[in-house]
Amino acid sequence: MASERSDEDRHRALAAFIDAMLEKHGVADRQRFRALEAALGLSYTQVRRRMLGEAPWTIDEIRRLATHFHEPLIPILSALADEPGKPATLPFGGAPLPCTIWPVGEPLSGRIGPMVALLDETTGQWTVAPASDVADRPSYELARLLFERAPPRRVAVLDDDGDSAQSIVDFLSAKGLDAKPFDCASSLLAAMDAEPFDGFVVDWLLGENTAKDLLSQIRVRMPSGPLVILTGQIATGLATEDELVMVGTAYRALLFEKPTRPLSIFNALQVGFAAPATAT
Repeated sequence: MASERSDEDRHRALAAFIDAMLEKHGVADRQRFRALEAALGLSYTQVRRRMLGEAPWTIDEIRRLATHFHEPLIPILSALADEPGKPATLPFGGAPLPCTIWPVGEPLSGRIGPMVALLDETTGQWTVAPASDVADRPSYELARLLFERAPPRRVAVLDDDGDSAQSIVDFLSAKGLDAKPFDCASSLLAAMDAEPFDGFVVDWLLGENTAKDLLSQIRVRMPSGPLVILTGQIATGLATEDELVMVGTAYRALLFEKPTRPLSIFNALQVGFAAPATAT
């Protein structure tokens, strides 16, 4: 058996990785070629040929793809390697640090070495840990461990009061998020067609309408991830607590009454980013 993979195998591995990435971002099967068109500026035919392995991907195209979907570059490139790396996390300072690993051999207990890899057979998730911390558990030796700075999370902030939306965006941006303001549902939906978002902050009342239909569309495209609803109209009777509680439950959203401290919104988003994905 050849030790190196053929070009066909590499193309197949890269296409599978890209498919999995698009699925993670909520892009439906029938929309994936169109999503890649928008991300890369290529024609439908060019995208199709690349995904079918009939034409090679360039490094610049892969880099643009990673940037557009806010994904680390290394895991995508590793799909082209003779032995593709596996996405993993290293718990550090109470937060999971994303990385790419190349585990080797069979899982054994009592390994000696600075770091080892653990595989959760149920979820398929890989975790890196100091060997001394997991001496009694079967673990894999690591041939290679790579870290890449994670791209900032992309957050959409929708409020028909432009100043209010911008103030939240400014605070979230200062905290390291890539936040973008919107003043109407249609502009946000159009943006979602062109680029994925990792979280949403939405004002409940948008002009004379509520955001209920928009929230439904957001959850169709992003089944998991943080969704924050803001309202300042409970006291006026324009918004009712009962309705908001029902909406929050239906769309797995957190509710905040205005005026809300931006730090509370940021913390809610961070908790949502760290939560496990919801099965659909």
